[in-house]
Amino acid sequence: MVELAVGATLSLFEIVFRLGDRLNSRKHVLTEIESMRSWLKSIKAFIEQSDGRDGSSKWLEDKVEQVRDIAYDIEDVLDEILFHTPLYVFHDYKISRKVRNMGHNIKHVFPFRKIIDKIENIKRRIDVIRSQNETFSESCSVNPGPSSSSSRTRVASPLLLDDEMVGYEEPKKVFISKLMDAEPNLVRVAVEGPRGSGKTTIVKNVYLKGGIWGQFDCHAWVDVSRDFDVEELCKNTLKQLRESRKEPYPSDDGSEAALVKLKNYLTGKRYVVVLDDIWRKDQWDKIKVAFPNSFCGSRIILTTSFSDVADICASSPDHICSLKNGLESLPVWILFCRKAFPDSNGECPSELKDISLKIVKRCEGLPLAIVAVGVALAQRRRLPNEWEKFHDSLGSQLGSNSNLAVIGKALLSAYTDLYTDLKSCFLYFSIFPEDYSVERGRLIRLWVSEGFVKERGCMTAEEVAEEYLNELIHRNLVHVSNWDFDERPRNCRVVNLVLQFIIEKCRDENFASIFPTENTSQRQRIRRLSHTHLPQNKDFCGVRSMFLLRSPIISSSDLKKNLRDFKLLKVLDLQDARIKEFSKAITLLVLLRYLSLRATNINMIPSSIKKLSYLETLDLKQTDVIELPTEISHLHNLRHLFAYKYNEKNFVVFDSVQGVNISEGGITNLTNLQDLTLVKVDKKGQILKELQKLSQLRKLGLMRIKGEHGKDLCESIQKMQKLTTLDLSSITKEEYLEVGEMEDPPRTLERLYLKGHLKKFPRWISKLNNLLRIRLIWSKMEQSPLKALKCLPNLMELQLVDSYIGEELKFEASGFKKLKILLIEELSELNMVVIEDGAIPKLEKISLRRCPKLGLLPLGIENLAKVGEMILHDMSEEFIARLRKNGEDHALVEHIRVVHSFVLNNQAWSFENLSDRFSS
Repeated sequence: MVELAVGATLSLFEIVFRLGDRLNSRKHVLTEIESMRSWLKSIKAFIEQSDGRDGSSKWLEDKVEQVRDIAYDIEDVLDEILFHTPLYVFHDYKISRKVRNMGHNIKHVFPFRKIIDKIENIKRRIDVIRSQNETFSESCSVNPGPSSSSSRTRVASPLLLDDEMVGYEEPKKVFISKLMDAEPNLVRVAVEGPRGSGKTTIVKNVYLKGGIWGQFDCHAWVDVSRDFDVEELCKNTLKQLRESRKEPYPSDDGSEAALVKLKNYLTGKRYVVVLDDIWRKDQWDKIKVAFPNSFCGSRIILTTSFSDVADICASSPDHICSLKNGLESLPVWILFCRKAFPDSNGECPSELKDISLKIVKRCEGLPLAIVAVGVALAQRRRLPNEWEKFHDSLGSQLGSNSNLAVIGKALLSAYTDLYTDLKSCFLYFSIFPEDYSVERGRLIRLWVSEGFVKERGCMTAEEVAEEYLNELIHRNLVHVSNWDFDERPRNCRVVNLVLQFIIEKCRDENFASIFPTENTSQRQRIRRLSHTHLPQNKDFCGVRSMFLLRSPIISSSDLKKNLRDFKLLKVLDLQDARIKEFSKAITLLVLLRYLSLRATNINMIPSSIKKLSYLETLDLKQTDVIELPTEISHLHNLRHLFAYKYNEKNFVVFDSVQGVNISEGGITNLTNLQDLTLVKVDKKGQILKELQKLSQLRKLGLMRIKGEHGKDLCESIQKMQKLTTLDLSSITKEEYLEVGEMEDPPRTLERLYLKGHLKKFPRWISKLNNLLRIRLIWSKMEQSPLKALKCLPNLMELQLVDSYIGEELKFEASGFKKLKILLIEELSELNMVVIEDGAIPKLEKISLRRCPKLGLLPLGIENLAKVGEMILHDMSEEFIARLRKNGEDHALVEHIRVVHSFVLNNQAWSFENLSDRFSS
């Protein structure tokens, strides 16, 4: 996978060449750089062709490693050039700029001489490769073996005995029901899940042993290779179908294509065909015409590791059997014990139970992994220390000749199918420890800062990165831990065995190093470093990314000492580290693109932050920073600036959020900003005028807004036509938010949070067809906002907090078609909620809080079939009593799975489970 190193280096050339006139005095350096870029481009094809090849010669492996080392050395040289080249974009006066550059050149003349020496050394090594170029080329082209675009051998899935199908009972039952219903049309049933989840196992055990064949005229099982030939696949399918009817396969006279023959043969017949392991949507498009619908009740069964493929191939969403979640814990344990202790009726010895549970936990319910691990352990001595060694070496065994190699091969096949940038994004999960779920936005910003993702057309790099993440999720390589309300992943991770596979890959490719759990070889060139404390006697000059995870308290002096060897660092993630102050050593990392101090204890940012002119992300969320220096304006590449802290768990408490002050002129030059939250508006509202220059903003949060700021605020917001999130908060609960005068609001808005008094509901909100969530807090409107909101076509979440002083809320018929979440809180005069028939049909969760005069359930709630959760906070005793067992309204909420009540007494919450049929 040398292309990762080469790809990263090639992308860096563009940045160096953009320095333009700043390198004019060193034109010979530019010439040499161009020469190196040309060489890397020419050798890239050889590298990609040799990657992943089985049976490569030792000579070729050494040659590829030489190319990787050269690519890393070129990257180092380019970064050193950037490090020693001035980037002063705000010195408009030529004299000032010239003086600064002269001073800079005097200081950096010797480093450049060293750089020239390094370039000469690289040239000599390139010449050696060039002299052997013909041999290298021939080696790469002879017997190339599988590459990212060639076929891969299918990993065989064992056929389990009936008593070994533990845990599969329910999926098997569902699968059979979909397969054998009375539908006369052709039905396509898709079974999807991660590799090793048991897709093929379930289908085989039904197809081969369930008496299915006798109910069809003919049958065939087809293994679909990643890049199959349509002609060959159709021939193979037709041959099996004829054999199932004991018919001879006629000789090929070439009169018509195999696809046509297959279609003609199946016309008028009741058939069942299994297409095992479909990789891409276009594969189905190529062959689907071969399977006619003769209205005889024919069935096609498809297995795939890609959820988007299942969506396309299945007849309907109801015909998808998903195995994403793996087996439950008890079936997993039973299956493991049957494989690991076959001679003792699946009984685990007591001395091995603890370590066995640890091993099973790492398999995370994947049947293929459980079976392979169990079989492997059955061949080992039953000693706790032996099994501990097995547990600790799981990652290395995935690529060995052990029983676990079947898992490694399955993962390698899926991994090799990824294109280069996606491979880098996938391997990046090695940075995070086992069972760690990383937040979507953090991951995306990291990928962009690393250079894995580039802008594409009108899409920002961040938008492209989100597509990359979705693709990894669709491929079932990345697991979503939590979904957001709008069905986007909130947090995600890779399962433990996949993580072990990734870590092994990273070690082979010098992609990332994990300390202190990893023993790194002395010659390994560390590029990305994840650690709890820094190892000793290591060379960190090549490190580009550093993560400090689960660390002890670090003083500013210790951090300074640790950072002095990281001059070329581009990513520094100190999230959750117990750091008390901002080390000025950070500002010496002039190439830094990503700096996260989230959830640390720092309270001040120094003016020297201006040195970080390449910085793209500055994350100060959940810190004590309350003011940013004017010098923040020098960070002209900044794309994401987060600086706020939640002081209270309940977001509706006034002053529960702490924002930051920015001095006048602090954001004027930050024209690349996409995220800016949360900023306190100054008394004169000057920052609102500065905001008019930030037309690229996607997310904006402002607080301490006065009524007199309304005009400037609206003018600024209307210039942000790419805005998706807007969070506005008044200076007090009683202050009016003057946001009604917007003729052309950003139609791209998806999230809108208005916290402050509203004279009337802003009419422009009704134009926001992309709006997904709205929170109206402290609005105190005299008229209900529901009429204006009911026709928003995509609204999924509505929160009304102290926003309406009327007595009745009515959800009219046919309104709020997509609303899933409803929160009503602190509506002091509300005594009735009416839900007309046909309103809010997709509501899933309703929350009622502190509405003292509301004594009855919302009228019509019994008709909301999809509501699965109702949460109550500090509702009246009368209201709660009606919901208890034998209460007057208990029958109305019987269909709701969760009904919980919380009451605050003397600063302590009491809990009552009203969904329990036996609650008092």
